Amino acid sequence: MSYDLHIVRTPSWLEAAESPITKEEIDGLVGADSELEWSTLDYIDMRNEAGSVVRFPMIRWRGLPCLWRYRDQIVCANPDQAQIGKLLQIARELKAQVVGDDGETYVLNRNWLGRERIETVRP
Repeated sequence: MSYDLHIVRTPSWLEAAESPITKEEIDGLVGADSELEWSTLDYIDMRNEAGSVVRFPMIRWRGLPCLWRYRDQIVCANPDQAQIGKLLQIARELKAQVVGDDGETYVLNRNWLGRERIETVRP
């Protein structure tokens, strides 16, 4: 079973529909970022509210499919530290935040040497 991180504009990823990230916004982001591209081969099958399976194309980061748009958010399963860093960058550009399945928020902080590090804030 995977653990997902979600880019959303709400405190909980379960409430993402209240302030959705649109496909048009994601298209603009992918078009402006040379590290991102829509995959034509990779996808995720997810069930919608009616129980039907819907296919969501994945977004490749540096050639690897690791993100996908799901309804009103961007999702990444089992991200490593580098992927979390990219999620934080994407969230900043979309005026959103990165939230884990359990409701924790991920933030990027600088230490006294000016180095960035990822921190998790628990609800």
